[in-house]
Amino acid sequence: MKSKILISILFSSLLLTACGGGSTDSNNNDSFQGTEKLDYTKKENIAFISEPVVNLSNEYDNPVINIGTVAHEIYSLIRNADPEKYTVSCQSGTTKINNDGSVSLNNCKNLIIHSTQRSILVFGEDETTILSGTIQSKTSTSSTFERTDLTLTNFNFDLADEIHTVNGNISTTSTSVSPDLNRVLFEANKFTYQFVDKTNKSNNQKYILNDYVLTSNYSDSTGNIENIAKGQLNGNNNGKIFSVNFNSKVPFYDQRSLEHLQPSNAIIEINDINNKQNSISITETVDGQALINAYADGHSVQGFPQTVNWIDFY
Repeated sequence: MKSKILISILFSSLLLTACGGGSTDSNNNDSFQGTEKLDYTKKENIAFISEPVVNLSNEYDNPVINIGTVAHEIYSLIRNADPEKYTVSCQSGTTKINNDGSVSLNNCKNLIIHSTQRSILVFGEDETTILSGTIQSKTSTSSTFERTDLTLTNFNFDLADEIHTVNGNISTTSTSVSPDLNRVLFEANKFTYQFVDKTNKSNNQKYILNDYVLTSNYSDSTGNIENIAKGQLNGNNNGKIFSVNFNSKVPFYDQRSLEHLQPSNAIIEINDINNKQNSISITETVDGQALINAYADGHSVQGFPQTVNWIDFY
């Protein structure tokens, strides 16, 4: 695993959190007590909501998928270490395999893989990374599906200028629906993400995603990819809070159009939980562009409709 994978996670436009399983509005308010509700009438605030929802609406640089990928790779590296093949250590701090099979990291500075030929810093030499927390992963398989359930407990990335903390569950289920159709289901429950800027204590972000499901359908014969997502996103961006429900359908012609974030068609609907007259809709236009409509109290927000490139959301 290369350092750029970690960087793509930690510096996505917004890394979020997911707390699934039907939490109530009162729980959401407790998480963001004493802060200011985001004002939909201000154009600059619309991006605070639309960007993380677009990130979650498809597989492109999806923060839930990215976090799950890196955490599972760390877990597998430590659990599968074999002295005859390779060992794993930290420059300082420790790693531990617990009785229940989970992996714990205690202030593990710069995770290293040692083979008979050489030693490799897992996250490269450009960034000092201190890892803490516990990772549990369980995989079940059958002739038609494979499911991995990942649980992160106080999983902490401590970098030179930033701290990223993740808690919660991520499930990935791959299914062969038919000889032509393969499906991957991503779900996140009781999953939270928090960012702290060490250089600016006022720059703090927290996100909570409830009941998140992303379904990705892939056709072997056509190469078409269909992404369907839904969930409830709660955010606290430097004291400005929001809670929204979202539904999206973002299909792609093929893997190349996904990698270049050029959907063949798309619709993303975002609705304020506390005021149904506050809403955002994002649709595909042409040539990799998206049309954004935003409404506050039922009236179009000044500066909208607005056309942007899909890649601008990242």
